Amino acid sequence: MSRRLALLIATYEYEDAGLRRLTTPAHDAETFAEVLADPSIAGFEVTTLVNEPLHRVGRAIGEFYRDRRRDDLTLLYFTGHGLKDDEGRLYLAMTNTVRDNLLFTGLAAEHVDQAMEGCASRRKILVLDCCYSGAFPAGRLAKADPTVHTLERFQGRGRTVLTASDATQYSFEGGGDQPRGRAAQSVFTRYLVAGLRDGSADLDGDGDITVDELYSYVHDRVVEEMPQQRPKKQDDVQGRTVIARNVNWTLPAYLANALASPIATDRRNALEGLARLRRVGNEVVRARAEAEIRRLADDDSRQVSAAANALLTTAEPPTAPAPPAPPATPAPQDAPALAAEHALPAPPRPAEHAQPPAAPPAATPPPAATAPPTAAPPKPRRPKFEVRRLASRRTLLVAVLTTIALATTAVVVWLNRDKTESGGGEVRAAAYVITGTAEKVVLSPDGKTLAGFTTGAAGERVHLWDVHTGQEIDNLAGDDFSFAFSTDPNTIALGTDTGAATLWDRRTHLVRATLEGTNTGPRPAFSPDGGTIATASTCACDSPFDNPVRLWNTVDGQLRSTLPGHTNGVQHMSFSRDGRLLVTGAVDRTVRVWDVATGRNTATLDAGYVAAFSPDGSVIAAGSSYTEKISLWETTTGKQIRLLDTTGDPVSFSTDGKTLITTGFDRKTGQLWEVATGKLVNTGTPDGPWTVSPDHKTLAFGAPDNTVQLVNAATGAVRESLTGHTARVADLTYSADGRTLVSAGADGKIRVWPTG
Repeated sequence: MSRRLALLIATYEYEDAGLRRLTTPAHDAETFAEVLADPSIAGFEVTTLVNEPLHRVGRAIGEFYRDRRRDDLTLLYFTGHGLKDDEGRLYLAMTNTVRDNLLFTGLAAEHVDQAMEGCASRRKILVLDCCYSGAFPAGRLAKADPTVHTLERFQGRGRTVLTASDATQYSFEGGGDQPRGRAAQSVFTRYLVAGLRDGSADLDGDGDITVDELYSYVHDRVVEEMPQQRPKKQDDVQGRTVIARNVNWTLPAYLANALASPIATDRRNALEGLARLRRVGNEVVRARAEAEIRRLADDDSRQVSAAANALLTTAEPPTAPAPPAPPATPAPQDAPALAAEHALPAPPRPAEHAQPPAAPPAATPPPAATAPPTAAPPKPRRPKFEVRRLASRRTLLVAVLTTIALATTAVVVWLNRDKTESGGGEVRAAAYVITGTAEKVVLSPDGKTLAGFTTGAAGERVHLWDVHTGQEIDNLAGDDFSFAFSTDPNTIALGTDTGAATLWDRRTHLVRATLEGTNTGPRPAFSPDGGTIATASTCACDSPFDNPVRLWNTVDGQLRSTLPGHTNGVQHMSFSRDGRLLVTGAVDRTVRVWDVATGRNTATLDAGYVAAFSPDGSVIAAGSSYTEKISLWETTTGKQIRLLDTTGDPVSFSTDGKTLITTGFDRKTGQLWEVATGKLVNTGTPDGPWTVSPDHKTLAFGAPDNTVQLVNAATGAVRESLTGHTARVADLTYSADGRTLVSAGADGKIRVWPTG
């Protein structure tokens, strides 16, 4: 019988005085062990080692990977300091590790790699929540590679490697500022635990949490809360690996609402979602879906009961979740089914998941004339870029009449979940569809080029598509955090593995210039005319250091000026619309305003590190995790205008400057404010990724039923339901003029929606 085994190693006390004592590892290991060992969640056999010397940890790792079976699932977790020697080799620090003698006192990554390579298990998970702020001995950082390249050291078949960060400048304790009233904890491990404990990492709602889902969940939340931290993943595993069960699984809200609807069409439409859950869900999910289908088989609507009975007469659902589509590389002949390989122990069935009493025997199926139509044959393969006409008015009217109730009751809206505008709730499909997968999308200022960002075996990539032809222009190494579009359509900024930003020429597909002197930095900022780019370092370090902002000429990459003043990592930079001013925010808790022409620091605000200019540049909104409230400031005088009764980050001003959108640190909430009065207009909790139109009139968010909902941001009323995605919506973005909305789905489709 297969086993699920976890070894958790935490080190925070060191004999070497040069290694800073950490405060989070013990609590991280404790909480992670608790959730992994919970039989109702993950059911691992967990061993925890805290503050042990090298020889004990090394022996434990050797025993952990020895004598494992092919169908065992192993998870090795380390939290503590990561160090590199002069040759760039990576070591994990134990209590007796000495920085000047890593070869004999540090746990070599090479030895861990060898132990994993010798393990027979075909499902090996390695999680590294390391602090690399002391990765290099003092004085050597400038000469060394500023990244750790952790993933490269643990390559191998049957492995999945998750890392909290790969940047040497990042300290996972956030500079020592911790929330009051609870033990300190790394943001990476905190979201690992949260995603498993409450089931929120079950992104597809099938009741199981895979390693891929857990990483996606953690990555997005870590980046939202700590933009300078970039988790990474590397895997070489056939099929999916189930790490836990969603113990809080309930029927998705859109299905529950549809099933409770008095409108027969709503209940009939819910059968499609129930059929999917019965097909892909775990035993609890399948049982609930089967029970609901049987209940609908006795529905008082002939249309609904006929459709439910048709589902019940099909082949019985599988006893295990159906495996995903085959990977490009065929699986080994002897690979057993995933469910048998990593089946979780069956938990006690929650009362809310209990199957209701059996329904009465299904009625005799109606005559063929009244039976629902059979499934349509598979559609022919479409070209890479599709142009689809919108439905005719008559067809659209029918679609609206049959689906408007579901669209207005089955989704979580901006504020009022049962309110629809008069004449609203229109349903339509995308005008353009690009075939491509993206976890995040950004449109160029002119709306002609789309950037999509992915993370996979090839690392983090940037894909560029021509919006009007659907053709892929470029496929580059890079991520969304280091990427920026210029207003010049031929120039983009892109980070590199060495940390220095580069200017990429979209005509020649070559690097035009490398902007030296910047380690891993915040998102570069282009001036409105595209002639200047601002860069800086994002090091969130324990000790203050001089961290100037640099302004460069985008034509030749020559340094224009250096703006000194910040004494820690810069997190945010943006120009005013007229290009005369630059605002920057840093971990030193200051927001600085600069005169671009003279390089003079015109104002310094004690306001956090995320800031935004109003359209006319007269007001700055600022906030961060360091500040208690989001604040508004007068740009010319640097005087505070008012505090808004909320915490978090400013998102954007509306195009007329009258309203401000703010969000919480986890981006699960959004608030609309009146700038002139500081009055709160509306608050919402979109259940999925969201974005706001430039005029702040419309909120777009990806709903649990895979639609994109357009909502009146001021009232919460549903305006439209955009249909087409067959899997969760991963990200949304508006064009600068608000006339185009783009949605990226996990179904491998990017949909372009004209809005104006």
